[in-house]
Amino acid sequence: MTQTAEYRPLIRDMPADERPRERLRMRGPESLTNAELVAILLRTGTNGENVVAVAQRILAKFGGLRGLGAAGFGELCAERAMGEAKAAQLIAAVELGKRTVMPGHRNAASSARPRTSTRSSLRRWRSLTASS
Repeated sequence: MTQTAEYRPLIRDMPADERPRERLRMRGPESLTNAELVAILLRTGTNGENVVAVAQRILAKFGGLRGLGAAGFGELCAERAMGEAKAAQLIAAVELGKRTVMPGHRNAASSARPRTSTRSSLRRWRSLTASS
């Protein structure tokens, strides 16, 4: 039995108004799906799988954005079409997202007193979770 592969056009072969980067520029990030936003971070797909399809597969594998955010470096690198650079890009983007929702978050690497920084972060985290 022969299985026909689903045709997935390259991003450059798609009409301009359907390409994720162009749609982001023209309509804003809220107009894109999670897979399209992840695709922008990944930048390229593989032979036979465009970047949006790669993003959809990765999101499905990890159970959506939360699962993707919890995935480790090794787990991401183990996926087809994901190397160290793409895994690092996704992990960095997730971390930036986390930092934007934590008011007053400081760059942990620049903290002169890590223990104080950790206590401060725990207090902020507790106050956020208590008010939810």
